Amino acid sequence: MKQEESEILKGLGKNPGFKVPDNYFEEFNKRMMDSLPEKKVEIIPYKPSLWLRVRPAVYAAATIAGIWCMISVFNHVNGSKTPKIGEIAEQLHQDDNADEVIMNGDMSEYDIITYQDSVMMEMEHQGDQLKKVTE
Repeated sequence: MKQEESEILKGLGKNPGFKVPDNYFEEFNKRMMDSLPEKKVEIIPYKPSLWLRVRPAVYAAATIAGIWCMISVFNHVNGSKTPKIGEIAEQLHQDDNADEVIMNGDMSEYDIITYQDSVMMEMEHQGDQLKKVTE
């Protein structure tokens, strides 16, 4: 079988049957450009709109304004207008005030007890820190 294949290949030879003309690839680019029609390109200058020019400054100003608003809100919440823990604890230790808060529906009895416990723990913690400082 191998002998038959080799005889067939010898009979065909190594000639592929196709031939490229001389200097075909060297002149291909020139011939292609000559065959294309000439096209005129108009260059239009680009002028950005007013919004495109002002947009980065507007975004920066909006960011700064947002940060300023957040800071002012956080300062208002954490500012001196909020009552101190000690004052709240003293008010809740008085039974009259605790009953009034419960009747108004501002806090449940469970909330008041847990709040009082957390305030007492905070006050004990602050007292321990004072003892350490004074020692």
